[in-house]
Formats: sequence, C-alpha cells, structure tokens
Amino acid sequence: MKKLFIKILPYVVAFFTGILMYILTEKLITDSGLNNLMINIASGLVSIPTVFIFYDIINKLTSRNLHNSLFESVTFEINHQLTELINFICTLINTSPPTTPIQLDDFLELDNEEIYHKLTIDKINTLHLTEIKTNLMTIIHKQTSFEILTEQQISAILNIIKETTFLIKNLNHTETNKNQTKLKKVVSSNIEFLIDNLTTWIESGKKDAFNNHARFSLATINPEIKQ
Repeated sequence: MKKLFIKILPYVVAFFTGILMYILTEKLITDSGLNNLMINIASGLVSIPTVFIFYDIINKLTSRNLHNSLFESVTFEINHQLTELINFICTLINTSPPTTPIQLDDFLELDNEEIYHKLTIDKINTLHLTEIKTNLMTIIHKQTSFEILTEQQISAILNIIKETTFLIKNLNHTETNKNQTKLKKVVSSNIEFLIDNLTTWIESGKKDAFNNHARFSLATINPEIKQ
C-alpha cells in the first residue's frame, strides 16, 4: 500500500492543484477568455491524474489477486513436501505424525534431548527423504517462488534443504559408523535444526493453512521408510 501511495502521489498533487486552480480562477479571474483558459487547464489537471490514479489502483488490485493465487499455489506445494518431511522425522523418533494444531505445536517444541532419546537410526531408507529434498529444490528455485515468498520464508526452505542433505548423509552412514552414540547426537542436531526452520516457515506464513494441510496430508501419507 505504501508503494502504491508513493507511485500515485504526483497524480494526487496534480489533482488537488487542479481543484485549487479552478476555485481560485472562479473567484479571482473575471476576464472570460483567461477564465476559460485557466478552467481548461484546471480540468486537465483533474481529469488526467484521475485516470492514472484509477488505473494504478485497479492494476494493484489485479496484481494482488494474481500474487495471492501464486502464493497459495507455491505454499501448497511446499507444505505438501514439508508434511512428508515431518512424517519422515516422526518415523525416526518413533512418534505419531501430528494431525491437530496442538500436536503440531508439540512436535515443533521438541528439543535436542527429547529428540535424542526418541531417535532410532537403524536401517533407514533415505530414498523418500532424497525425493523430498529434490522436490523442495525444484519448487524454491522457480523464479515465481523468489518473487512471491519473503526473504525469511526462502531462507527457511533453503536451510531445510541444506540440513536435509546433511541428514541424508548421516543416515546413510549408520551401519558403517562405529561411534553410534556420536552419530545419534549429530542426527539429533540435524532434526532439531530442521524443526527450527519448519517453525520459521510455519510462523512466517499462514499457520492455519499449514495446519489444515498437515491434518489432511499427514493422515494419508505413510511412506515405507524403514526396510
């Protein structure tokens, strides 16, 4: 709205200048020829800016509708992938996926110690996690995504993609890594960072929309993660 006001400010100034000129002309100028000339100028200063003001307002409203539609589409795609990521994490920590806003809040409030004690990292199939990461990369690197998402939202998704890469790498070394305790701590930190950025994404967008999406998706998604 502020940008729109700055854009139409010159037109607004010209509009009120035209009105003021008309009033002063009617009161102060008695010569009919000069009076007509000044009134014509005043009419131009009122009519032309009026056209541009309405054009910019209508264009802004139209663009906003398009922006909202694109935002809903992009966030729906991202939310779908993030609900699958939550499902995967819940499998790792032996917890049922959240299907209500309260359960989702409880999940997002998990700390490193809770994650560590719940975590099991035996024979994890990371193919689905790799697919989630790939899909998020495809979505976030679209030009449309950069245009309609906020810097905070883009940063959260990029952090999730980066940490998912680390998580995949660590989970793929569960059988060969001799120090399972240390590896478990590293994976716990991966998950905690993922949850932190999931929280950032949810809180920076439409939380109700994510809750509704998660309630539907998490109840129906059940990938075969463990072999």
